[in-house]
Amino acid sequence: MSRSVPAMIGFSLAAIGLIGSVFMDDVTGAIIFLSIAIFGADMSLAPSWAVCVDIGKQNAGAVSGTMNMAGNIGSFLTGLAFPYLKAWSGSILPFFFVGAGLNVLAIILWKYIKANKSLEEY
Repeated sequence: MSRSVPAMIGFSLAAIGLIGSVFMDDVTGAIIFLSIAIFGADMSLAPSWAVCVDIGKQNAGAVSGTMNMAGNIGSFLTGLAFPYLKAWSGSILPFFFVGAGLNVLAIILWKYIKANKSLEEY
């Protein structure tokens, strides 16, 4: 619970912040909601790295490196997807909804993480 709950709260805040920023009519409101989204996303960092150590045990470096590589691939693909999604839809709004949807998916996946089991037990 000490790993999953903070991450799930963080991803919830990130999704709320992304969706909330879309519906703001003024810049200040959008900045506030985007700040909530960034805060929430950053809340998920510590549990993510802690789970790498928990499940990796003596292979924590390999697990951490794999997680980091997957995140960088996701960032690369996101950078590529944004202009195509904007060209396809004619708007930047779907990008925010996709981001919020991915945060909701992360919440669901964090429910199944068992930080008390090492990878060798699977």
